[in-house]
Amino acid sequence: MNRRIKQVWLLAILSSFLLIGLQTYWLYNSVTYSMGEMGKKNAEKAERAIIAYLTNIGAAVREKSHIGYVVTAYFSDSKRPCTTICSPLDTDTIIGGVVYSKPGFSNVMQKRDTFDLRETDSNNSFDCLNTYITYQLTRFDKAHFNRFVSRKLGNNFIGAEMKTGKHRLWQTRIVEPPTLFHHEMLVEVPFNPIRYQSMQMRMQVLMLPILKGMMWQMIGSLLVTIMLLLSIAYLIKVMLLQKKVDKMRSDFVHTMIHELKRPVQTLKMCVSVFSAQKTDEKDENALIMETVREESDNLTAYLAKLREVIRAEEHIPLQITSFDIHAALQNLVAVYRKNRQKEVNVSLDYQRTSDRMMGDRDLLLNVVSNLMENSVKYSGDIVNIHVACRDTEKEEVMISVSDNGIGISSDEQQRVWTKFYRSNAYPDMMQPGIGLGLSFVDMIVKAHGGRKMMQSEVGKGTRISIVIPQHS
Repeated sequence: MNRRIKQVWLLAILSSFLLIGLQTYWLYNSVTYSMGEMGKKNAEKAERAIIAYLTNIGAAVREKSHIGYVVTAYFSDSKRPCTTICSPLDTDTIIGGVVYSKPGFSNVMQKRDTFDLRETDSNNSFDCLNTYITYQLTRFDKAHFNRFVSRKLGNNFIGAEMKTGKHRLWQTRIVEPPTLFHHEMLVEVPFNPIRYQSMQMRMQVLMLPILKGMMWQMIGSLLVTIMLLLSIAYLIKVMLLQKKVDKMRSDFVHTMIHELKRPVQTLKMCVSVFSAQKTDEKDENALIMETVREESDNLTAYLAKLREVIRAEEHIPLQITSFDIHAALQNLVAVYRKNRQKEVNVSLDYQRTSDRMMGDRDLLLNVVSNLMENSVKYSGDIVNIHVACRDTEKEEVMISVSDNGIGISSDEQQRVWTKFYRSNAYPDMMQPGIGLGLSFVDMIVKAHGGRKMMQSEVGKGTRISIVIPQHS
């Protein structure tokens, strides 16, 4: 019982840690996902802020510039070049990619640039060409840029730096995504792709909106965790109470066995004294004395078996030694052949190459004795018992006890290993016994790390085998 309680405790604690870990992992992933979504929104806001800034500056350039600027670029998905113009006199006309100037355009200072941008498409061609013109006709003012973007982004904006790289950037990308322990992110937005320029903007992902959005999830997770911890605490309390009850039961059984041994021994001594007196064999008193003696022996055997089961349940350490199993089985066979109440025929089939076996000698012989005792008890007047011992292919020793008894029905073959269980199918329910023999066999075999097997058919007999590992 103590072993099972420890196993339940261990499983409960492991399950609680596992569930808490899963809850934490789920919350972590949820927060990370929410921060990722917030990061994408921040990237979109940064891109819109840059576009608004360039549009605002571009409008000012067109109003105040005295330079007619024509920019032409070739893109991969267009056969004709794309052309954009910045003209203060509104003298521009574009037909089929060709610029036609109105009268008066010759009085304006003109600039023309042509670029080969065939590594990209023309989806944002006019935007990047206008950006190039705007940047060429103005002087970039970082302070003005920061003030403009700060008004657009608010508290999320931390700062920005112009970056000139080796490759053109056409789409906004997140360079450093936010994490649970680092709430800042770095976004790179196209600024002047033709000149390989981009704007790296550092922004902050605020946790308060994310936590507000996950409030009910966090509350639900917290409630589940609290309920789990309370359930485990209650389970441990009940198991401690059960352990206390088991201790009281064990103490009571030990005390009962101790207290009953003295009157039983006294009773047997008195019976022996009376039996030693010369009496007629047909005397009624002699029969009574014989009955009392037999029942006293049965009571002594019950107390001994109960003591053995209690000791096995308390997990008394096994005394593993190497002993002669062949000689031990021969002695048991000789003892059961001397049964006075029934005709008992016992045969031994020993097929091992060695006589030595590893295990607790006394307990294992007690197991075999219990099986043979059941064979005698639950058979007819003529009992045939076959004891076999052999090696298995897995370095194990198998000991089998077969009989010609009443057998056990298939629906009861698992229940007979339970303590104090006795089958209702026995023809003679007055047969002495308290249902501890097979439960004792089960406990001792498990203590050795072995296994048990049963083959039985009602009216034809039973075969029970135990397998004991012999690994060093």
